[in-house]
Amino acid sequence: MEIKIDTSDFNIRLYKDVVYLKVVGMQDQEAVDFFIKAIDDMLEKYPNKNFSSICDLTELILSSPKLARQVNGAIKKISSSLNYEYNAVIVQAKFLQIVQAYIFTFYMNNTNVKTQVFRDVQKAFHWLDEKGYHTEELKEFLLIQSK
Repeated sequence: MEIKIDTSDFNIRLYKDVVYLKVVGMQDQEAVDFFIKAIDDMLEKYPNKNFSSICDLTELILSSPKLARQVNGAIKKISSSLNYEYNAVIVQAKFLQIVQAYIFTFYMNNTNVKTQVFRDVQKAFHWLDEKGYHTEELKEFLLIQSK
């Protein structure tokens, strides 16, 4: 299964058992609703049991706690529907502590997903590669995006 979504708020790519999500700017209710619908659509068709993600939050502006709780609800839905094992989160070094605290307080709150925060995309991919996930197509996508 593949998903390719590009909006002004999100870049989402799902190849095999790993999703890449890049969040841009501050998310409003419309963007959060779009994200939740994308999760619901994906869960209806997802053929695999195992699931992991790479979330690039280097361009995220933290949204309100209310909206973050709604995102958390969508993440919980994934983890209750699939074996959502690993979440590699990429953040900017200068905002590491603030974003990391927000991620665990809101987005990943009360989930069983093993989340690790990285400042380097390649290290995030390496971490999932070591866990046996298929990241080759996502790496190719990012390589093309960087050109």
